[in-house]
Amino acid sequence: MAVSGTYAYIANDEAGLLVIDVSTPEFPVQVGSFDTLGSARRLALSGSYAYVADGEAGLRVIDVSIPTNPIEVGFFDTPGWAYDVAVSGGYAYVADGEAGLRVIDVSTPTNPVEVGFFDTLAAAQGVAVSRSYAYVGNSFEGLRVFDVSDPSTPEEVGHKDTPFEAQGVTVAGGYVYVAESFAGMEIFRECEGPIFSDGFESGDCTAWSTTVGEVP
Repeated sequence: MAVSGTYAYIANDEAGLLVIDVSTPEFPVQVGSFDTLGSARRLALSGSYAYVADGEAGLRVIDVSIPTNPIEVGFFDTPGWAYDVAVSGGYAYVADGEAGLRVIDVSTPTNPVEVGFFDTLAAAQGVAVSRSYAYVGNSFEGLRVFDVSDPSTPEEVGHKDTPFEAQGVTVAGGYVYVAESFAGMEIFRECEGPIFSDGFESGDCTAWSTTVGEVP
């Protein structure tokens, strides 16, 4: 789910994209929808577009400039199962299941084009982008970090094993939050280039300096 203005946009699996008017939070009202081709898992908003990770149907681009009448304007059928998507700097980063991390140029939303990928060797299920790094929840392979300063050639620069199945990922306030299925949530300090935010000098991002906390 993502919220913009007085609308909440929900990826609702087989029901596609739902648009909810939340201007009166006590009485949310559905005002629009678009039945995507696949199974809408998660979405990201950028400008007047919703980018939907649509399961077996890849990435779908929906124009939501008129929230009551969402319209699909573009798509890219990724090779795997699109679980999650993050949009940054004209690129969509798709956690594409067994097909790893896919990088798609969406500078022209009507014509998305894949420009790079990285085979994560396990099911990429969650993705978040902060500055020049993409953080991927890589199922039983934990949290993986990629330098995407050149989106066409993502480079893995960090890895942290997690107790169970790393799924959703969010980056906020210098921390990386990882949803760990039955193991709850883990919180890590965000990588800030060659030095972690707690001052641990690693030379790169291959050594995670600390686990901030766990939520069982």
